[in-house]
Amino acid sequence: MSTEQRNDEIDLIEVFQKIGNGIVNIFNWFVNLLYQILLFFIRRAILIGVIVLIGLAIGFLRFKSTPRYYSSSLEAYSNAMSSLDMISYVNNINELFAEGNIDGLVEKLSVDSVTLSDVKNVKAYKVIDLNKDGITDLVDYDEKYQTSDTTISRNRFVVKVEVFDQMVFPVIQESILKYIEDNKYIHDLNTIRKKQLIELIAKLDSEISTLDSLKKTEYFKKSDDQLKTQAGQLLVMNEKTTQLYHPQIISLYKEKQGLEQQLELRTDPITIIQDFSALSVVENNLMSYLKRYGIMAIVLGILLAVFIENVKGIRKLISDSKKK
Repeated sequence: MSTEQRNDEIDLIEVFQKIGNGIVNIFNWFVNLLYQILLFFIRRAILIGVIVLIGLAIGFLRFKSTPRYYSSSLEAYSNAMSSLDMISYVNNINELFAEGNIDGLVEKLSVDSVTLSDVKNVKAYKVIDLNKDGITDLVDYDEKYQTSDTTISRNRFVVKVEVFDQMVFPVIQESILKYIEDNKYIHDLNTIRKKQLIELIAKLDSEISTLDSLKKTEYFKKSDDQLKTQAGQLLVMNEKTTQLYHPQIISLYKEKQGLEQQLELRTDPITIIQDFSALSVVENNLMSYLKRYGIMAIVLGILLAVFIENVKGIRKLISDSKKK
């Protein structure tokens, strides 16, 4: 048994030694790789640097030769229909911009072609409410979220507009609102919604009045009836549980106030929370061009440097293939 134990111990020691040697070899290989990469960049620093400078120069020239365009976002409640349906309707304009259909845009937005020439694009996006607390957490500009996702707000949406002249923002905002309000189906849906709100408020008023009457009967009339006795009768007081109507009445009042708020503040098919004039940014600024062309130049410079480093090997490989 002692001989077998010693053999097992020797085997385990050999295994651990091999594992340790393997780790050391991997570490040495990784360090050597980093060293070779560092030497490569040192040898080809001038080449890569020159190409990067050329790329940055091209980016600067592109910046100077292209007109600036600005973007701003409008956030709104969709009152007449769900936000997804409203987004789909607004994005009909986006399709016209993509097609370059100026006549269709003039008809839909009721603006002249000169004004439209200052508008680059109009597109609606979904609003994401991660906590479902009615507050916008982010806007799905990358369109990553599916329409079935439960975190998508069903009443909020965002319209992003890109323009070449910031003075166009108020004009395009009014045009989009008119485009929505002129739709008969949306107009009729909104009319029905407001009628239903009025009817529901009236019903709540009736329910509140009924509960008030029940409360008075429960608190006062029944108590008086219990205290009334004829002469010579023995009054026996049985304690009964009294129905409390305060929580129900307060709940109905809060519901009524919420509906009245909707009727007062959200009368149109959409209600603007933040308009286009609030924030506008330059989309194609100098840094965006330098970043784009700088990255392209770095990649191109590295590929060219790798090719030069291995050109002898490539020639040898080509010559060997011809000999075969």
